[in-house]
Amino acid sequence: MISAPISEKDLQAVAARLPTAPRLLVELGQLMNDPGADATDVVGLLRRDPPLVAQIIRMANSAAYAPSEPIGSLERAIAFVGFVEVHRLVGVVANAQLAEQRLRLYPFDAAHLRQNTLFVAVLMEELAKPAGERPRSCYTVGLLRTIGMMALERLAPAGAAIPPFRESGETALDVWEQKHWSLTNVEAAEKILLHWRLPHETVSAIRHHYHPAGKHNPIIHLLKLAATAASDRFGGLPGEEGYWQLTSENFTKAGVAERDFRIACERAQVKFEQLKAAVA
Repeated sequence: MISAPISEKDLQAVAARLPTAPRLLVELGQLMNDPGADATDVVGLLRRDPPLVAQIIRMANSAAYAPSEPIGSLERAIAFVGFVEVHRLVGVVANAQLAEQRLRLYPFDAAHLRQNTLFVAVLMEELAKPAGERPRSCYTVGLLRTIGMMALERLAPAGAAIPPFRESGETALDVWEQKHWSLTNVEAAEKILLHWRLPHETVSAIRHHYHPAGKHNPIIHLLKLAATAASDRFGGLPGEEGYWQLTSENFTKAGVAERDFRIACERAQVKFEQLKAAVA
């Protein structure tokens, strides 16, 4: 076990060393909720990360969007696909950047993590509509729900006697994390995203979605619904399998009927395939 408790300062420092796109995704969502913001503001924000801009332009030119003529600038990409789609594309890049972080302790490969997280995000966006929540905020939470894992991995010293999850004998990620970091990935994610100024009611969804019983915030239950659907469709992330038993409480408190959930899953699958095609 790590001897010194992990402080918020530790988490903020490690979050600052993560790729830039996840932080820009949060800032872009906040900017797009500002009625006074315009395309100039969005361009100015995204240009802080030139590789991100290049990827957005490349994706806007892909067969998934099929422009009638080549798009050569960020301004034209935004005008062609629209603000909402640019937000999604920034999320796709953020997801790819996070999934590429080397994990020696967590039992995931990059492709599985990327697929699971992206589907959770697009389904959260779809579920937000019948639930009356903000789609972009829900998309962001779905996409960044595993960011605490990246932080804890980086906070494990190379010589620390922390057994990889697969060799630990544990069956639940949060039990293994608490034992060796005295902090779980969902607690770490909450602290990081609060520091990045995501609203508390949004961030608390990540903090509690493993164990949402008795919680009344609808977004917590939306995230459990989305993570369960991703696990059913693509195979869950090892160590999370025991968290995804749905109950009637999850649907009731999410404000989503089971029929609407099934419809949202099919719509999310279509958007998921389009976004995958854009980065292929």
